[in-house]
Amino acid sequence: MFETVFYFPWEVSLIVFLQSSLPGFVLGFFGVISEVVSKNVLALLFISIYLAYNKDWGKFTLLSLGVAGVCCEFIKVTVARLRPYAVVDKIKCIHANVADQNPLDFKIQGYSFPSGHTMMATNLFLAIPIYVRNILYVSIGLIGVLIVALSRVGLGVHFPTDTIAGFIIALAIILILSRLYDKIENRLYLYLAIIVLSLVGVLFCPEISYIKYVALTLGISLGFLAEEKYVNFENPKSRRDAIVRLVGAVILFVLLFILIPKFAGNTDLVKCIVHFLCTFIMLAIYPLAFKKIDRDG
Repeated sequence: MFETVFYFPWEVSLIVFLQSSLPGFVLGFFGVISEVVSKNVLALLFISIYLAYNKDWGKFTLLSLGVAGVCCEFIKVTVARLRPYAVVDKIKCIHANVADQNPLDFKIQGYSFPSGHTMMATNLFLAIPIYVRNILYVSIGLIGVLIVALSRVGLGVHFPTDTIAGFIIALAIILILSRLYDKIENRLYLYLAIIVLSLVGVLFCPEISYIKYVALTLGISLGFLAEEKYVNFENPKSRRDAIVRLVGAVILFVLLFILIPKFAGNTDLVKCIVHFLCTFIMLAIYPLAFKKIDRDG
């Protein structure tokens, strides 16, 4: 694969300034942020919102997360921009994207442009506020996105332009989906469009790292299709129902997304199966149990 190197001088100056000026505990906190703002954490959070709090909010956040992941990985692999610490000697890799692996192995660490963490943070802090059109929460959410973006730059794993691009792309996806989500009466067409576009991307980007995100997006879209046609569950009617659903979701998530890959082998094939099948089970199969576990059911 042809890897690219490009950056502006001010980007290097900013990274070096942050790494030389910020105290160690701040850089350590940035490392914690990297672990917390991750795909699995956000998936569990958004699935929990979908199952145990507000079904519509959960659907919107999961769709935006899936589409953002597909777009992010497609661009990452296509552009193949090396991370700052790999091209500038003065920049240190304080916390690698995958901490226990070689930071220079970009098949594992991923490429630099755009910043996936910044895109996930944009989904985390802005998807629901934009969807419900709450300006106050949007303003607060922007602060959260800025902190995450700053952490990625300070850790030496992203150029500032990576984080800017990640924010713009994720924000555009949220804005477009928020327009389409309520206007399209039959969401079947929206789900099918997402599926088709994701699969078409495989023709131009047949890399396993991209295919994993396609599998995740297929699991989300097909899960919603099946749920709407065969299940159509309602939001919990009591706190007790919400807690029971949430506990069940956490247990199922750990079983499907953590224990199964551990015992089945953490291979690329297993990861793709887990991304698709386990997401589908969480979104469409698990809600079948709500009539049994809800008090009013």
